[in-house]
Amino acid sequence: MSATEIVWEVPENLYQELVKAQHKLAFPNPVDLVAQAVQRYLAEIEHQTWEQEFREFQKQVRMAGGFKLGTTKEEIIASLRQQRSQIFETEYTHLY
Repeated sequence: MSATEIVWEVPENLYQELVKAQHKLAFPNPVDLVAQAVQRYLAEIEHQTWEQEFREFQKQVRMAGGFKLGTTKEEIIASLRQQRSQIFETEYTHLY
């Protein structure tokens, strides 16, 4: 694994907190603690992004009228045919 060396100047009180956390959480060195913290933070951001996108999807489904659960097979087919017809009219009528 390749590595990049960085020099990070931090206030003494932050360093002391880092060392305390390292010992309390039984990390072999501060680098491992910082790496774990960064990975956890990134995972949390990814999860928040996923939740936000999921809520947006839910909103779109609600605005579109939901999933139409409880409709019959024939009603679903009729609805899909109507949608296909509308798409054809808006996208392809100018070709004919």
